[in-house]
Amino acid sequence: MHIPAGFYPDFLLILGNTITIPFILIAIWRTETRFWSGWSEGLQISAIFVALTGLYMLQADIKPGMAVHWLGVMLTVMMIGPWTAIVTLSAVHLFLLIAFGIGDISTLGFNISTSVLLPVAIASAIHLLFYYKFPRIVPVYFAKVGFGDLLCMWGVDAVLTLCLLTWSDYPSFHIYQDFTLVLALMGGMEAVISTWVVAGLVCYFPTWLVTFNDEEYINGK
Repeated sequence: MHIPAGFYPDFLLILGNTITIPFILIAIWRTETRFWSGWSEGLQISAIFVALTGLYMLQADIKPGMAVHWLGVMLTVMMIGPWTAIVTLSAVHLFLLIAFGIGDISTLGFNISTSVLLPVAIASAIHLLFYYKFPRIVPVYFAKVGFGDLLCMWGVDAVLTLCLLTWSDYPSFHIYQDFTLVLALMGGMEAVISTWVVAGLVCYFPTWLVTFNDEEYINGK
């Protein structure tokens, strides 16, 4: 999701940059060393980067300058953990801006804060809740990814809708109809796609999921 300059007041964009920069620096510092050194982990990061870049380029235009993408945050967090996910997803936003002009430099921090930091926080909370409060079995792991993706999309939807209602010039009816409902429905699509993908990874590439342990989940401990 990206929204260009002109929709929000300057103080909101400054706030987004203020929040985003320290979190990205902390994420780089907290990222596990093995993700930068091992060839298999490097391949994993590259695959996520390429896949998300392609999916983010398949944008559905809502209003001039406003586009919706498949976020893929919950699945990314399940695969590489929250800190590496922040680095990877932020890099995708920066790459799309530099290489394809998708987005705007003045709103980059705000867009990363809403479509990376916020959903990563939701995804991490959902993961911890399911891990400690629900049985550790494979069906629950699948449900966690689908439910988490839905909440990630809805969380971004709620924050951006509130911002648009408060600071943009669009009539509230058009915001609800042309933006809020579209993003809410895309949450269901994302949940289904992510569940399919994670099911394939559990079956064929379980080592690509840092949050999944074969013995722990298969035995239901």
